[in-house]
Amino acid sequence: MSVLETARHRRPAIFFLTRGPILAALSGIALTVLAAFYVQSMLSGVAQARLADEADARSRHVQQRLDRIAATLGAEGDFLTANPAPAEFDRQVALLIDLRPEIKAVSWVGPGGNVLRTGPAGSETTPGDLADLPPPPAGGGVTVRLGGDGASLLLARFTPGAPAGTETALVARIDLRDLLTLRMEGGQSNAALWTRLSLRSRGGDAAFVQTGHTAAAAYELSRAISVGDSVWWLDMTGDLVAGLARQSWEVEAVLVFGLALTFGVSLVLMVSRRRAHDRVVLMDSLEQANAVLHASERKYRDIYENAVEGMFTITIGGAFLSANPALVRMLGYASEEDLANAMPDAWTRLFVDSRPRADFPRGVAERGAIQDFVAEIRRKDGSTLWASLSARVLLDEAGRAYAIQGTADDITDRRRAEVALRLAKEQSEFASRSKTEFLANMSHELRTPLNAIIGFSEIIGSQSLGVIDNPAYAEYARDIHDSGRMLLDLINDILDLSKIEAGKRELNEHMVDLPRVFASCLRVVKERAIRGGINLQTDYADFLPRLRADEVALKQLLSNLLANAVKFTLKGGSVTLGAGVDGEGRLVITVTDTGIGMRAEDIGRALEPFRQIENPLTRTAGGAGLGLPLVRALVELHNGKLEIDSEPGAGTTARVIMPADRVWPDINLVAAAN
Repeated sequence: MSVLETARHRRPAIFFLTRGPILAALSGIALTVLAAFYVQSMLSGVAQARLADEADARSRHVQQRLDRIAATLGAEGDFLTANPAPAEFDRQVALLIDLRPEIKAVSWVGPGGNVLRTGPAGSETTPGDLADLPPPPAGGGVTVRLGGDGASLLLARFTPGAPAGTETALVARIDLRDLLTLRMEGGQSNAALWTRLSLRSRGGDAAFVQTGHTAAAAYELSRAISVGDSVWWLDMTGDLVAGLARQSWEVEAVLVFGLALTFGVSLVLMVSRRRAHDRVVLMDSLEQANAVLHASERKYRDIYENAVEGMFTITIGGAFLSANPALVRMLGYASEEDLANAMPDAWTRLFVDSRPRADFPRGVAERGAIQDFVAEIRRKDGSTLWASLSARVLLDEAGRAYAIQGTADDITDRRRAEVALRLAKEQSEFASRSKTEFLANMSHELRTPLNAIIGFSEIIGSQSLGVIDNPAYAEYARDIHDSGRMLLDLINDILDLSKIEAGKRELNEHMVDLPRVFASCLRVVKERAIRGGINLQTDYADFLPRLRADEVALKQLLSNLLANAVKFTLKGGSVTLGAGVDGEGRLVITVTDTGIGMRAEDIGRALEPFRQIENPLTRTAGGAGLGLPLVRALVELHNGKLEIDSEPGAGTTARVIMPADRVWPDINLVAAAN
């Protein structure tokens, strides 16, 4: 049975109240407000009596102060009775102000209201203020009036017995703002009680001193004050609300107590009604939260147990806290417990090498996380595997590292492939280096006997030592000479290419006269071009800049390009040698022919050593396939670039591009030779 049902059966009245907590709260608030109004009315009378007492005390205070000032001015023998000298007047004024600080300024006034002397504070009395001063009291004394500014009192002491027409008066000005100050002798007046203070004469003139406080409920009071020869009225406006300030805590206490009691009763009624409902809601929320938690736990467990890569949590000291099945299988153990028992110190037992054994936990602890840490780790049976480890550090509530959590991926196959690839690369580089060294050494060894063959065959073919009876022998000797020259050229190309590949070819650079180099290269291929019916042409400006290069290498690469162009151009075609400076300041040398050309996919093969493009003209012309590879190597040795554009049946264009820093500025230009 719920809380509400129990209340319905056992406490019908309480059950009714639980159905109306708002009505109970409103009733309590109404009673509290009525009680507060009653207490307020009682305190109002107390406040009025307090204001009256304060008003009496203030009026007595002002009366006493004015009486003392008037007595000081009317005292016999204290001040001069004749028109004093300025110095004496200043001394007497200083004595007067010292006795009564309320007096702000003093003037000695002669007949007709003329100001004869002024006090140290300056002349603050005008003739208009003294024009109609009341007559002095009988036998002398002090007369009082309101200043023209409405905020000060003028007290005048006449000098009796002075010659007729020369009566003089000592006039003192008192600031009402100081006279009606809230400070009172014997105590401190409450400034919050008063909203207006004024002093008015019998004729109704008044000066006001405002306190700056706005009254919530005003209370008017007036008190009579006698000064000199006249009666003044001190008017005061009091603030009842401020007067109640000292007792306001009683009203507040009633309000606070009543509201607290009302709130407590309403809260008890509401809690008794809501308790059963809250319990049901709480149970539903707990059941939903438990369901979500169990689902999340199952999801995490599925990921953890079915993951392909190994997952682990190891303390900083090396003890296994957890390991998923993938890691257990990877290390060859039967279960997680078996793994934890076999490795009380994972850092020592797991890593094969000592260096990663120390670097891995230290790196994770110092950097907070580590990625792709490769190490060789030991399995249960003593075999090893290569693993890529990624981990992060776990911190406790105090920020101290207590464990390392991470993953392990078996990369043994990848590691073996990388090692095999590295070995294959090293073997390939060794084979290439061995080939280059072999070719360089063998080229030197072959040229020595070949030079003898060429020399002797040239002597026999030219019949320098005598006529040969059989003409065929002379023809054979010339064939031997030509074949030897071809073989020597081939060996020289092999030697040059081998030197470049081995990094032993050094450039002998100086400023090259391009037109002279072009003319020399054209002469080399001119005879062969004439025999093949090919037209040699040039296409460059009358003036060319100088080039910083190895002249021998430049002649060699241009001769090879021209020889290739002539070799693969049919009778009636043309070969053109051109040169110029492009927009980037680079020197571009072009060799263009109208020969057989080649396909775009064959250009790469033509640039490989000992590779030739298969066509009938290639088989007829012969060659070892070293011309273009040697050209490219020599160009790249100058930090240049070789570009080839070709199309079958349309011809080929080879461009040698030398960098701008090798081109001499356009001064000392050399005339291009035809």
